[in-house]
Amino acid sequence: MDDFMQIVVALVTGYVLWTVVTALWRYNALCRTLKKFAQAGPAHWFWGHMKNDFMTDMRPLFNSPNAVLWQKTRNTKWTIFWTSFVPLIQANHPDSAKAVLKLSDPKPRGRGQIYSVLNQFLGDGLVTSNGGKWQRNRKLLTPAFHFDVLRPYIRIYNEATDIVLEKFARQMKETPKSTDILSVLNLATLDVILRCALSYEGNVQRQEKHPYATAIQRIGFLHTQRMTYPWQYLSWTLYMMSADGKEYKRHLDYIHGFADDLIARRKKALEDEPSLLEGKPRLDFLDILMTAKDDSGAGLTDKEIRDEVDTFMFAGHDTTFAALTWALYNLGKYPEEQDKVYREVCDVTGDRTFIQWEDLGKLQKLTLFMKENMRMYPPVMFSTKQLSKPLELDGVSFPTGTSLTVSFLNLHHHPDVYPDHTVFRPERFLPENSKERDPYAFLPFSAGPRNCIGQNFSMNEQKVLLSRIVKRFKLVLDEDHEVIPVPESTYRPKTGIKIRFEERESHRNLI
Repeated sequence: MDDFMQIVVALVTGYVLWTVVTALWRYNALCRTLKKFAQAGPAHWFWGHMKNDFMTDMRPLFNSPNAVLWQKTRNTKWTIFWTSFVPLIQANHPDSAKAVLKLSDPKPRGRGQIYSVLNQFLGDGLVTSNGGKWQRNRKLLTPAFHFDVLRPYIRIYNEATDIVLEKFARQMKETPKSTDILSVLNLATLDVILRCALSYEGNVQRQEKHPYATAIQRIGFLHTQRMTYPWQYLSWTLYMMSADGKEYKRHLDYIHGFADDLIARRKKALEDEPSLLEGKPRLDFLDILMTAKDDSGAGLTDKEIRDEVDTFMFAGHDTTFAALTWALYNLGKYPEEQDKVYREVCDVTGDRTFIQWEDLGKLQKLTLFMKENMRMYPPVMFSTKQLSKPLELDGVSFPTGTSLTVSFLNLHHHPDVYPDHTVFRPERFLPENSKERDPYAFLPFSAGPRNCIGQNFSMNEQKVLLSRIVKRFKLVLDEDHEVIPVPESTYRPKTGIKIRFEERESHRNLI
């Protein structure tokens, strides 16, 4: 018996040592490879770049042409960003971005990988799922974003904007100097996604604060915080023992419960009245999720439906909210660009208040403005693939298991692609100015097979909100208020954004 136990102990010890030694050898080989690339600024031996100044104030990266990161990325295609001792190999040039985004390799979701912080939140939704499951669900969900489905949403965008305009007008009577725009836009984009995707009429914008909006905002912050502490990043159990982890779990439980309740009620309604969908003028996102069948005739489970609802709510609400936030900031910061957009909106809409579906394609100057806004402040931070086999790129061999990330911020500010990257210049996206530019030089919604399925939804929503806001109000940025961009789930203004909304003369004449 003793001999048997000694053999077992020897085998277990040998296996552990072999595994550890192999992992350390691969890690050491990867670190030697990484020495060939530029670093995203000085890295601490343990914290990496997670404690660097730009994690709490990104103004130097957005505003200074001599900032460390942009100087180091000049004439380079890759940059190393360390999340503690875990390296992110970032593609920051169209050539390297294209190489990564065209890969069919999976998203890295294992322990210590970049998407692992989303596992408990989004489950196996489109953002995080891999392989056959992702392909199946992407195919099932694509009909939810057909133009015929998106067209009726124009009414919801306009109705949500009515409340936004009303709120800004009321706030300016109460605080005539300026008002913070974040709360109003956060509730507006949440209202839109709930009504369009889930047919939820909860009067969201009339509430001072909605727990879902609060939960999403805090979860984005807590994701970033978790990654700054390696023991929490690597272990869900240790994270749950922390104060941040307990707060995260509270918000997570609320979000999951909210989705579960909506799904259960819709499921019961369909069971009680099987012909319910036949009389609906349009099927919403949840209808399509609940009725979709794959080639084998199988539908989605309740868990799969919730994962997709949570994913679409998070991605569709948070990214559009971020894009709109920075768009209003840039409208106020660049009054000459605001004036161009205003004149175009007036020309397209005339005396009409509501934006119509046919108007969207005519708002060319607004589209250029929106593109430049998303170049400067991309609504999505990154996209990552994990190599399932060795790959050689630019003369460097990357081993199996390596995570390659496209940093959309680095890409959109690469000085070799955009020499005047700190200058806000919408005309750079005119056809004559962009025809020679690589298609992978501007990726606000990623690219390749895993591009954002809801990008047209987001663009249409932004166009309606921005055009109607700028038609009614002149936006004046509060120069006394410091705007500090920080990286969370998207790029957020740490201290908010304050704007003065002045009623246009044309609107006063209508009152």
